[in-house]
Amino acid sequence: MRRRIITGALAAACLVVPFQAQAMAQPASIRPQLAAALWDKCEAALDSPHESHTNPDVINVHADIKGCKQKMPEYSISVTLYKDGSQVAHDTGSGKNKFKARVVANWPPPKGQCHDYSASATFTITAEGKAHTTTVTNHSQGKICIK
Repeated sequence: MRRRIITGALAAACLVVPFQAQAMAQPASIRPQLAAALWDKCEAALDSPHESHTNPDVINVHADIKGCKQKMPEYSISVTLYKDGSQVAHDTGSGKNKFKARVVANWPPPKGQCHDYSASATFTITAEGKAHTTTVTNHSQGKICIK
């Protein structure tokens, strides 16, 4: 049976969750904010949905694996962006032998509208024949308006 370790840091509206080999069950009261730890001290991070700094008039969210002490033999990331609870964007990425990885979900909303956004990302690292998976969720810091 796996144990889950509840760890996480909130830094600049970004949820960061270390991946470690062991994992234990999470209390129901914190499930939406924190996810399980998985593999080799890698961190699963999902920032708050926000107005893009590089693409004007786009809402996006970044899902990252970082901080690994050794290359991930195989990884995958799936990230979904929601507007007021309805899915508006989704993206996936995968690869092998990397120390870090990023997937970004982008959505160009209609101008002049304000909405609450949320995001969910599932991170998987496969090492030594075992898949280590965690899911992280995050929410926008209030309504986001594209003018």
